[in-house]
Amino acid sequence: MNLQFSAKDFKSGAEIVANAAAVRRRLLSPSVRPRIASAPEIRSTLKPARYREYDAHVKAWQRWKASAGSPLKNYIVSRCDELGLSYEEMIGPRKTDEIARARHMLMWEIKTHVKPSISLPELGRLFGGRDHTTALHGVRRHTARLSGQP
Repeated sequence: MNLQFSAKDFKSGAEIVANAAAVRRRLLSPSVRPRIASAPEIRSTLKPARYREYDAHVKAWQRWKASAGSPLKNYIVSRCDELGLSYEEMIGPRKTDEIARARHMLMWEIKTHVKPSISLPELGRLFGGRDHTTALHGVRRHTARLSGQP
């Protein structure tokens, strides 16, 4: 490959500026730009993280990891086993009636019996990062159910 370079002689600063503008126009004009074929659209086959289905050993590891630190998480895991629900469903985004009622009951149990000093934001974080108002709503709903209100 044989490259040849030539130097231009400019008489003034205005000629340098004019030459730079001409080169810029030549290089950046739309007619000169090469057309690049667009890449085919790649669609991800992965589901969002909260909707992925994992193998049993991954779920067991997640459960062990969740129960390793907090006694409250251990309590939730043990109660989920008794209720026949998974820990992932309990802290997940699903709002079916069965899961919501069980979630409210566990929030109420933790707030009234297990650890009454727990704050509502901490209770919400314990159940999958929920807001403190969601935890308050769950505790109040279960209290209303116990008193016979619908």
